[in-house]
Amino acid sequence: MDHCRLIYRSTCTDKFMPNEALRELVGRSSEHNRPAGITGLLVLTGDRFLQVLEGPEDAVNDLYARIIPDKRHHDLRLICYEPIGDRYFDDWSMSLVDLYDQPKPVREFLARKYRAQEDAVQIPARLHEVYALLLDARAICLGRPWETSFEAGSGDAQPSRAESE
Repeated sequence: MDHCRLIYRSTCTDKFMPNEALRELVGRSSEHNRPAGITGLLVLTGDRFLQVLEGPEDAVNDLYARIIPDKRHHDLRLICYEPIGDRYFDDWSMSLVDLYDQPKPVREFLARKYRAQEDAVQIPARLHEVYALLLDARAICLGRPWETSFEAGSGDAQPSRAESE
């Protein structure tokens, strides 16, 4: 069975969608994605979504076809669709990272790395930077995205060697 990775971005229809509603959506999505073999990550930054879906082509395409008309977002743009061997986001059938909910040093680091507007990290235009943002969000989910010196407020922190490889 052929597998693919699909990445898209969109804008939240209701700028103030409660986090609890998003968590419920992600929970339901996870329950539906698991049996279909779909894994992925949903990133919220300000009023923008960035989502990656990985899995069997038919299942990912069917899910994306259901996502497109969803009234909770608009201005949906496909960023990347590609065949894959290994998955990058196989840790979850779906997980949510709200960048605004991250500790201030993490938000500041991401804002410097990807630029920010109105306190929201911007979704990059270049594909390799989109991947970098998604992988940084994955590291946040895994719990140790940066070294302890960064968490202590050091202004010049860099990702640790083990996490940047």
